[in-house]
Formats: sequence, C-alpha cells, structure tokens
Amino acid sequence: MSTRQFGKRLLALLLVLCALAIPAFTAVRSEVVTHQSTVLNTTKDFYLFYPNKYNPDKTYPVLYLLHGAGGSYRSWSSQGVLAQSLEEFEMFVVLPDGDKFSWYLDSPLSGSKYETYLIEELIPFVDRNYPTKANCKARAISGLSMGGHGAVTLAIKHPDLFGSASSLSGILDIVRHPNDWQLDQRLGKQEENMALWEANSALFLSPKLKNLELALFISCGLDDFALKENRDFHRKLQELRIPHLYVEHPGAHNLDYWLGNLGEHLLFHNYIFTE
Repeated sequence: MSTRQFGKRLLALLLVLCALAIPAFTAVRSEVVTHQSTVLNTTKDFYLFYPNKYNPDKTYPVLYLLHGAGGSYRSWSSQGVLAQSLEEFEMFVVLPDGDKFSWYLDSPLSGSKYETYLIEELIPFVDRNYPTKANCKARAISGLSMGGHGAVTLAIKHPDLFGSASSLSGILDIVRHPNDWQLDQRLGKQEENMALWEANSALFLSPKLKNLELALFISCGLDDFALKENRDFHRKLQELRIPHLYVEHPGAHNLDYWLGNLGEHLLFHNYIFTE
C-alpha cells in the first residue's frame, strides 16, 4: 500500500470517528486472569474483556490497553465505561499490569523487564489460551499517559506484532521529564545515559515509522500538560510524511478526558481490524 493510499484510508477513518457515537449498553463479560511470569519472577494479573456475543468457536482480534503512571490494570475498567463501550465491538481487550512506574520498558538499572514480559510472555499467553486472531493485523495497542508512551514505543519497536497503535495524553518525549515519575530509576541519570533515554522516547523513535504500515492515532486534551510534546510529535510525523490521525479535544490530563474519549480509540482500532 502506498503512503498516499494509507493516508486516504486514515482520512476516511477520521470522518467515521467524527460521525459516530457509542451508546451505553449492558456490560460485556470480563474477568481477572492470573498467570506466572518467568521474566518478572512473580505472578501477574490482567483484566480480560471478552468480545460482545462471544462465541468460543470463532476467533477475534485483540486490543492491549495500557494504564498510566501510578495506575494499575484495573484503571481502565473504572466507572464501567469500557465495559459498556465494548458492547459495540467483537474484540478481546486486555488490560495488562504495567506496575506503577515500569514505563513498559526493560530497565538495565532495576532489572525489571516489562517490555519483554508484554512481548514474550503476555501476548503469547493470551494467544495460547483464548481464540484470538494471532497476527499483527488483528492485534492493536493503546494507552493513556505512561501507557500512551508504551503503546507507541512498543508498536514501533515490534512492528511484526501490531497493526495499529493509539495514545491518549501520551508522554511522547520522556527526555523532557528527567526528574519525573521515577524515570531515572529505570534509565539512569539523563546526563549520563542520554542514548538510553532517546532509545525509549517515542519522539526520537518516530523516524522508524517511515518503513512501517502502522495505523497510528494520537489524541490529547487542550489543557493537558503534555499537549506541547503531543503537538511536537504530530509535527515530526508531518515532517517525515508519516500518515497518522491527530486530534485535540477539550480536557486535561485526567480520567474524565481518558474515559470520555476512549470510544473514538475503540472505533479506530475496530476500523483497522475490519479493513
């Protein structure tokens, strides 16, 4: 597919997102699953939401939805918005446990390997134990704040695994935050480890998107402290002529914004799944 064709497809999707709204229905089936992680040397939990009208004889796409710093695998499930929204869709949604400040990366300092855990353990576990369509076109990743960072960077680093990625209020340039959210405990003091910080920053990784056919959607609130880095990421993609969707809405860096705008991200990934 050419860049021009890909861009037209994303433009058509933007029109769909602007035209549709998600009504509220009864909640879909969900459960907390516990499994053993060899990489992290502990048991881990994740929240699993089943497709609407689930049929075990069918196979379904999967969306991995990542929480933010200080949150947990239960964060996205609060207030029942996700469960109600998923009445519209035939997909699994997995809410991984990313610890409070893992940043979904492998840390040479702390020894935690959340990137390896997600890529080499959690995704294979889900594909082995549930009727998923185990290919990149039917696998997506999204997240808020720290999870937005994780979604974009993991999709860039592992293009064979994800066909679409999206971010709500993502911290898309961690280099701007040398003293925030325990990042230095994962990557070391920035002045001594700049290459490592840049290797895990979405903004610095963005040139790698030129060689990928990743469907990408970025959104941020107009009163969000991360708005500038989201705009800079958007401008960088424009300079690189990388097709993507970028949207700004009223709102700040909070749960009201994330839950209030979750629906358009579900629509985005569902659109890609059904292409």
